Order: sequence, then C-alpha cells, then structure tokens
Amino acid sequence: MQTLDEIRQQPEKHRLLSEKYPEVIQKLKDLILDKKPKEINFVGCGSSYYLAMGLSRHFNRLSDGEIRSNYYSGSEIMFGLSKLPADSLLIGLSRSGESSETIGALEKARDYGAYIAAVTCEPGSTMTRVADVTVEMDFIEEKSIVMTKSFTSMAFLISALAKDLFSSENLESYLKEIPELSKKVLDDAEALFDKLNPGKFEHFVFLGYDEYFSAAMEGVIKVTETSLSDVDCYQTLEYRHGPKSKIKANSLAVILANSKLYEEEEKMAHEIVELGGTVISIAYRKFQGTNGIEISYEKDDFGDWFLRVIPLQLIGIRRAVAKGLDPDKPTHLTKVVKF
Repeated sequence: MQTLDEIRQQPEKHRLLSEKYPEVIQKLKDLILDKKPKEINFVGCGSSYYLAMGLSRHFNRLSDGEIRSNYYSGSEIMFGLSKLPADSLLIGLSRSGESSETIGALEKARDYGAYIAAVTCEPGSTMTRVADVTVEMDFIEEKSIVMTKSFTSMAFLISALAKDLFSSENLESYLKEIPELSKKVLDDAEALFDKLNPGKFEHFVFLGYDEYFSAAMEGVIKVTETSLSDVDCYQTLEYRHGPKSKIKANSLAVILANSKLYEEEEKMAHEIVELGGTVISIAYRKFQGTNGIEISYEKDDFGDWFLRVIPLQLIGIRRAVAKGLDPDKPTHLTKVVKF
C-alpha cells in the first residue's frame, strides 16, 4: 500500500531533511534576514492550509511579538477577501506547486507589494516561477494522492526555520531530536493500534490547542480522505460545550495534550470515558487509566506539533482497511487541485 509505505518513510525523510536543512532553507532565510518583514504569513489549500495554520501559530509563539504571522487559504487572498500589507512576506505551501488557488494567492500578494516565497516538493513547478525565492524539497518524492510525509516534512523544515530565526541556540538539538522522535512515535503508534484496533471505531474526535489543534485538523482531513469516516475536531475543553453529545461506544477520541493544560485535558479524557468513549492521549506522558502515545519532547514550545499527525494518519489507514476501502484511491480526489 503506497500511502502506508510513505507514512512509514517519515522518520528517514526527517533524518534526511535534518542533514539537508542548511542548504535547502538558505534562500528563504536570506530573504527574511535581508528584507526584515514585520509579517511572515502562510497560505495553502487542503492539508497545506492546516500546515499554514500550524506554522503561523508556531512563528507567533517563537518570535514572541518580534513579527506577526497569519494563515490563509488560497481562495481568501486570490479573490480579495483578505489583503496583505506591502513589504510583508507570504510563504506559499504546496506539495505539487500547482494548486491553482495558492498560485493565485501568490500572484495577488505580489500586486499588494508583498514578498513571495514558495515551499514545494516539485522543482520547476508553476509556484516556483511565481515566487521571489523557492524552497524545493525534491527528496520527499510523494506519489500518493493523500499528503503524509510531505506534510510533516514541510512542517519540520519551516518549524526549524522558526527556531533558526528566533531561538537559534536550540536549532542543532532540534534537528537531531525530531527524526528520533518521529521513529518512536511511528513505532509506538503501530504497536498500540495492533492492540487497540482503531479500525473498529465509527466516530473519531481529535482535540488539542494551538499548533496541536492544527495537527488535529490535519488528522480530520486525513481520516476523512482515506476512510470516509465521521470525524470531529475541537479545542479540548470546548468539547464539553455540546459536541460531547455525540460520544458513544464506537467513538475514539484522541487528545493532543499540552503541558499548560495537561491536568484539565486529562479530566476531559476521563469524562469521555465515563460517557462510553475510548481515549488515546498523545503527550509527554499518558493520561492515567487511558491508552497513550508518549512523545519525550521536553520543551513546551509545541515544536513537536507535526509529529502528532502521524498516529492520526495511521488511524485513517486502519479504518479504511476495516471498511474495505483503498487509501491509495481516495473517493473523488486527485493529487493536484487545479481549475
């Protein structure tokens, strides 16, 4: 299965990316240091929209007010719903470099006087010809329709850039740590799912905050695309305010917990269990009395946010197989959306 193979390739791709980081990122880093934009914004469509969401939140967090960052879908900018200030930087995110709305957004941003950058896995694509500078990750080579390793690899690269720009003393350890954690998360998730069997559930809910919410939203699109399932996503404690009414015996909730709200998110987990649902935590330690995948990322800066997508990718595959669906041939979808 091509999609599953590419999910399992992520630790190796992250290791390769950590080695190539300086050369791959240099042009974009130079542009930022030279132009010193007060805003660094991100745009994408589909999975790349949730990639933009996570990266924008991460830049705001690590810059601590030094710059501002917003995230947009391609259509928001392309059709004039959102305008960009002159001398801001807009970074377009597209695996193929051919997404029509993302290209249209970059062209519109140029009209506003913004600087334009493109991050893609396809050298020579249309988006690279529109941009002032390009970041080309041709070593990712993703063949599947559904984005998996390209999502986490682009997220790792640009999250590392945020470290480089605003917390450079932590960059070297970050580049070393993420590939190691990536393998552990993948291995632990597969081992847990061999026992728990997420394919038996019919309703899924993914909960988290900030960058982890972005990862949860990417989980929604992954499980939807691959398995055509009923999937929800909320900030963790917002789940109490109405949505918990959907919990039943065939519900699986995955909580992407953070250190600041850990105890409160643990209470939410126990509440879901009391309502009859099953809970998996993805956090630096498991919730008491529930299943969990531990990520030994010691900082509280959400720098592991994209690694938390990996178990959600696997849930989509497991559920698809249980339903007799082929994740390599998702319904109604193509690899590139053009119009």
